[in-house]
Amino acid sequence: MAFLIYIISFLEWFTTLSIEIIAIRNFTPIVWTNSISTSIILWVILLALSYWYYIWWKNSKNKDISYIKNKIVFNLAIASAYYFFFTFVIDIYILELLIEKTWSYFWSILISSFFLFFIPVFLASQTIPLLSELLKWDNTWEKIWKLLFFSTIGSFLWSVATSTILFSYIWVEKSASINSIILSFIAIILSLINFKKINFSIILAMIVLSFSCTFVFAKEVLKSNILFKEANSYHNIIVFNDENNRRILLQNMWYASGIDLNTNESFFKYIIEIKKNLIKEKYENIAIIWAAWFTLPNELSKENFVKNIDVVDVDSSLKEIAENYFLKKDLSEKINFIVTPSRFFITDSLKQNKKYDAIVIDVYVWNSLSAQNLTLEFFEWLRKLSDNIYINMITDNKLDSDFSIKLQNTMEKAFSEVYYKDVNQYSAETIKTNFVMTNKKIDWYKKYIKENDLWIYTDDKNSIEIDLFKNK
Repeated sequence: MAFLIYIISFLEWFTTLSIEIIAIRNFTPIVWTNSISTSIILWVILLALSYWYYIWWKNSKNKDISYIKNKIVFNLAIASAYYFFFTFVIDIYILELLIEKTWSYFWSILISSFFLFFIPVFLASQTIPLLSELLKWDNTWEKIWKLLFFSTIGSFLWSVATSTILFSYIWVEKSASINSIILSFIAIILSLINFKKINFSIILAMIVLSFSCTFVFAKEVLKSNILFKEANSYHNIIVFNDENNRRILLQNMWYASGIDLNTNESFFKYIIEIKKNLIKEKYENIAIIWAAWFTLPNELSKENFVKNIDVVDVDSSLKEIAENYFLKKDLSEKINFIVTPSRFFITDSLKQNKKYDAIVIDVYVWNSLSAQNLTLEFFEWLRKLSDNIYINMITDNKLDSDFSIKLQNTMEKAFSEVYYKDVNQYSAETIKTNFVMTNKKIDWYKKYIKENDLWIYTDDKNSIEIDLFKNK
């Protein structure tokens, strides 16, 4: 019996750490990876864990073994059902809805985390202390410490497996369902060993196990116009052809790239604008940070004067997806795909005394901004690497939010001068738009004139995560 208890503790703690990783990963497309969202998710899950430890003596005191076993099975069955039928069905939509309605970065993440994770984590986390009640024989404390040891080892191994193996091979949605499989499986095993009659808990556990196994092992059937679909460690990706004879790539539910199938070139206005500037200046050696699915480098590589294009991104799968499903062609030999974080690439290039004729930065997306690419240090390093910087920036079209002003102040301090162009020219005052920003004077661009003394963003001090959601 003790051996079985150790195995259960090993498996159950897979779900606790795995849930943290999946929650952070699922929130990333909406609010990016940052200290606030990560700390809130961890706090909610740790609170659910610690709350049961706070009350478990009261709940387990004077309870017989049969009650404890029933409690474990019931908790695991409910937790597995909560995850499968609720949490990982509406998690992204709940966060998006809260941000849209409240526009409060902090409260949206906090409320959605509580709503989605507190109850199932609270129920599942009772397993370890309740199991310890079953070990009250000879050498009780030794067995309890072994129980904690196996649960800790399980949490480490399974958390690593979730991020490095499951995300890569069965993707995020199915990785989330693995948790339901494990919890419901444990509940069924305990029921079969200890109970002779069928009850609500075991029926629910069997239902969850059958549904979650079907979901994990069944082959997904895609719509006829969808060419590719994946949710890997970095992105949720869908490639499809629309009714206007265009191929669209959705990345984390926003339009990340698109090509007109008549011309095989991008119809994104900021790509067209940046490409025009680069061709006009006849830059030979170009670096593009973030691949943007290779539309810009693919089009630039056709120009005879372009000798080299270094494309930098952290997701190693982008090249294969672009060649096989999006562009549907092999990339030019002029294009070098460098799989590494953007800041590491920049600092490493500076150490090697590299210089580029031009650098294009395309790391900024709708509501998800990587703070490490918005600070003074980042822009200063860019300036050392090239005299000509072109940046795609998505922000409010009036450039009057705290975020926009601080960002432009930061760029101005690094570049001395900042010029910009709204490539979309939307009429609505509150809508976000694409700006092409540069340190190079261009006739049809506006020069940024500092009118507000709000502080700048630095690595050591910034409020990027708050400013982004401060104004609609």
